[in-house]
Amino acid sequence: MKPGRLIEERLEQFPVALHFSSRGLFKLLENNSAKSSIQAQEETSSRSSLENSEPTQSVRRHSGGFEWGVIGTLAVLILVGFALRASHLGALGFAEDEVNKVEAVESYERGDITANAEHPMLMKALMFASLRVGHAVLGAGKSQRDEILFRLPNVIFGALTVIPLFLLTAAFFDRWTGLIAAGLWSGGINAITFNRVGKEDTLLVFFMLLAFYFYVRAKQTSTRKVLLRRRNYVLGGLSFGLMLASKYFPHTSA
Repeated sequence: MKPGRLIEERLEQFPVALHFSSRGLFKLLENNSAKSSIQAQEETSSRSSLENSEPTQSVRRHSGGFEWGVIGTLAVLILVGFALRASHLGALGFAEDEVNKVEAVESYERGDITANAEHPMLMKALMFASLRVGHAVLGAGKSQRDEILFRLPNVIFGALTVIPLFLLTAAFFDRWTGLIAAGLWSGGINAITFNRVGKEDTLLVFFMLLAFYFYVRAKQTSTRKVLLRRRNYVLGGLSFGLMLASKYFPHTSA
């Protein structure tokens, strides 16, 4: 083949090779740009997920710490309320209405449960149990000690009333309002005075607040959560029953 002809063929093939090489170069650049955009999107999404997860974790840590703070505050209020109610509990003698409860408990010891029948037996049964346990542990013989043992169940339930009061108030408002209400009950003069006397009102208030709380929770629970609603209704019914077993009221049973 002549050299001139060979040079002409090479020149004719050069544009085609240049065309294919340019197309390959463009494809390579497109692939690289697509990979870089995908990598940028992945980095952006991972960065945003990290940024979103950090506030969520901080909120969870904050809410968990707040819950433990609420539990600790309620525990302190219970201890303070118990100390205020139990201080010098046997310094005063039995009131007139308390004497009826003492006579009823003495009748229970003889097997007669008809004494003081105008009131239910729940509080008197707790007094009977407190007296028996106290005599078994401490021994009998001191009237002041008996007065403490008779009034001790009301002191315990009076101090524990901060729990249903907090739960019910928080269900209607918020936890801060519930803590304020619990604090007012724990150190309230009128509440302390009633809880230091052997009368049925202390148990009535405790179980009434507990019954109201479970009823409200049952009404607030979604209708899809059948078991949870049923459990709250059952607990509310039990609390209402214990309330009626504490003291009779015509308007509560109506």
